[in-house]
Amino acid sequence: MNQQQLDKNRKWIAGKYIVGIDPAKEKHQATIIDSNGNLVGKSFSFRKDPNGFNNRLWFKLNQYLDPDLINPEHLVFAVEASIDFWQALVDYLHRQHYTVVIVSPLTTKHSRALPGHDFSRTDPKDARLVAESAFRGHFHRYIDYSDHVKALKTLSLTYNKIRKDLSRNQLRLRSMLNRIFPEFLTNLPLDTETAYFLLSKYLHPQDFLDLDVADTVPKMLSVSNQQHGIETLRNLQKAAETSIGIPRDKYEIISDRLTVDSWLTLINTHKQQLKIISAQLIELAKQTPYFDIIISIKGISDLTAALFIAEVKDLNLYCHYKQIQKLAGLNLRLCVSGKSRGRFKINKIGNCRLRWIVYLMTQETIKYIPEVRIKYLKRQIKHSSRTRSIIACSSQLLQLLMALIKANRHYEFIPENQSLVWQLEYQYYKTKKNRKRNKVTPVYNI
Repeated sequence: MNQQQLDKNRKWIAGKYIVGIDPAKEKHQATIIDSNGNLVGKSFSFRKDPNGFNNRLWFKLNQYLDPDLINPEHLVFAVEASIDFWQALVDYLHRQHYTVVIVSPLTTKHSRALPGHDFSRTDPKDARLVAESAFRGHFHRYIDYSDHVKALKTLSLTYNKIRKDLSRNQLRLRSMLNRIFPEFLTNLPLDTETAYFLLSKYLHPQDFLDLDVADTVPKMLSVSNQQHGIETLRNLQKAAETSIGIPRDKYEIISDRLTVDSWLTLINTHKQQLKIISAQLIELAKQTPYFDIIISIKGISDLTAALFIAEVKDLNLYCHYKQIQKLAGLNLRLCVSGKSRGRFKINKIGNCRLRWIVYLMTQETIKYIPEVRIKYLKRQIKHSSRTRSIIACSSQLLQLLMALIKANRHYEFIPENQSLVWQLEYQYYKTKKNRKRNKVTPVYNI
């Protein structure tokens, strides 16, 4: 947060009393400070229930403040964004028409040492630190988004949670196969419908040796869209003959079968739910004015565009692409002091879901969009590091996106950029060739 934004924040709440609230699972802790930053009364707590919100909170405020000051014109509530405990309270205060500001938990954490160089952590201390952080301008204003935006955000959160659960169950299935029949993974990718079909019927090496080839091959061809058939099955049977998998007895075979069936059922359920949620996400995103603009950039799919819109919420609130970059935690963490200059890294303090989405979008657009491809090739010519180059090119993509959204127009291909891409492609090809030629193969003495 720059100095200009801090000055705006301070001016916005100047002359008002601030109630700092540290949310918790059962009881919220509150502290009041005046317009000069001085403590008013004692810190108090109120329960996270209707009685605490409607009675206890206002009773304590009336006890320490003049009744004429308890109104939206003279009172500001500063709430720490702690897990999910703060949301119900903030919504309640917003419906009461009070000004609500959000303080980051990181701000509270790094402020604990300020009073007396003491790193101790207590609820009254944290509540006061929240209020003082707001007094200094270290906060973000609470924005009540439309129901449409809230629905998009909820679906995006659900999609990412189910996606993580799907990944976990796939890893569990892979772990089981590594013990039972590790050669299966080298002959057939696990995350395919063909693999799931075979594992639902056959699991152990002996199962693949005893299967009916004539009956299984037509079903495999149907499931895999003619990609896997008799050759894949023969390779699996050949691998089963010399498998290094752990031999299993009668009861272990039964337990393995039940376990794999459980993972396959969960994987199938997660995939079906992801299809339903992604369809609804895209349907809602299409109703926004940004969707058609974003998908006009080749490489950005309907789903990634919908997820991007859901995570940034309202693109009209952003004046510069670096605001989105910072929200995703893709901004650089600088390390400069005098003449010394440390290594720059991305911050990673931000929305990890948005960071993942921007990475996916950049990964695809570097193949097709000259404005992004040019920067990628220039970096790869200097230092060959694909992941870092993709992350660096994300700023170019976000800059392009924001320019299109502000101009309210679709992406148009510029032929002049393509000629520069061809020059860099040729230079990159020669660079890769030289690197391979100069690569030294290590020699190990046995």
